[in-house]
Amino acid sequence: MRLRLIFSAIPLLLCSTLMATTVTVGNGVGDYSTIQAAVNALPSTGGQIDVTPGTYKQQVTITKPNVRLIGQGSSRSATVLTDDLSSSGSSDQASSTLIVLASGFFAENITIENTYTQEGHTQVPAVAVFLRSDKSVFRNVSVIGRQDSLYVGAQGCTSTTCTPARTYFYGSTIEGNVDFIFGDGAAVFDTCVIQVDEHGSTSGETTITAQNKAFTNYLSGYVFYNSQINASPTSLTNDYFGRPWGKYSTNVWINTSIQAPITAAGWIEFTPGTTNNLPTSFYAEYGSTGPGAAGYTNKTREKYAVYLTSSQATAYQPDTYLAGSDHWTPTTVF
Repeated sequence: MRLRLIFSAIPLLLCSTLMATTVTVGNGVGDYSTIQAAVNALPSTGGQIDVTPGTYKQQVTITKPNVRLIGQGSSRSATVLTDDLSSSGSSDQASSTLIVLASGFFAENITIENTYTQEGHTQVPAVAVFLRSDKSVFRNVSVIGRQDSLYVGAQGCTSTTCTPARTYFYGSTIEGNVDFIFGDGAAVFDTCVIQVDEHGSTSGETTITAQNKAFTNYLSGYVFYNSQINASPTSLTNDYFGRPWGKYSTNVWINTSIQAPITAAGWIEFTPGTTNNLPTSFYAEYGSTGPGAAGYTNKTREKYAVYLTSSQATAYQPDTYLAGSDHWTPTTVF
């Protein structure tokens, strides 16, 4: 009888351990009412947070590895993590709605936004997602802001190099108007929508990226793969792929449907007349189509732009570009 009790307790213990790694957040339902409380409750090895439909106004910081944040609604717009902080007087990290500082993060079927500028405040950096996370994956997610919506950075830097951080976005939307994808990380945006919003007026300058690769000796750069650029309104007249925040800024656009009216030059100097980063940056393109692709088709992009061949473009496939020494295959992460 004693032996039977000992053995029957083992399945119960395993069941309890497994249950402790999956928690539910809800407004009036679930284990926790806030996402941060759920994060805090996970073991140090991470776990899954199921978020029921609703709007959650809060800042969330994740410092545990392998945390999964899953919206449980019928669409990504049904579950919204939101805040309205700005970086005026503080850092980009401190002003972010979601801050991820550990590896292996995964988000799916959720919207993450920073509404500060949308609420009528003067436009300043107001970050929705701040990442210093290697091997993070976002599937069917919306990241919404205006200036500096999404920070994708390296894990950290010394005076001579940086530790890479790799992120994979699939089937997601990134929205903003000025430098709204920025930082020095390595990321692939696969089958995504890049939504360019008006910056003050239809002639206001918009820049999708401000990539900031600091050195040549580590993986850093943003690749847009089989994606689409839209604009709201479509009458915008001063739109750019990006501007080089750093000396070795890296942007690659592969098979992009450019519905937004991207200027023929494509890229612009970070601070014209002051910085001189375009000559040392790598801005490349292959297979662009749509109304904003005229500069590519006619080969009239800014003079340092690179027109890739089909064989060169294969180096930027997600599982190739983000592989690293550990041979990570982000397209298989669900």
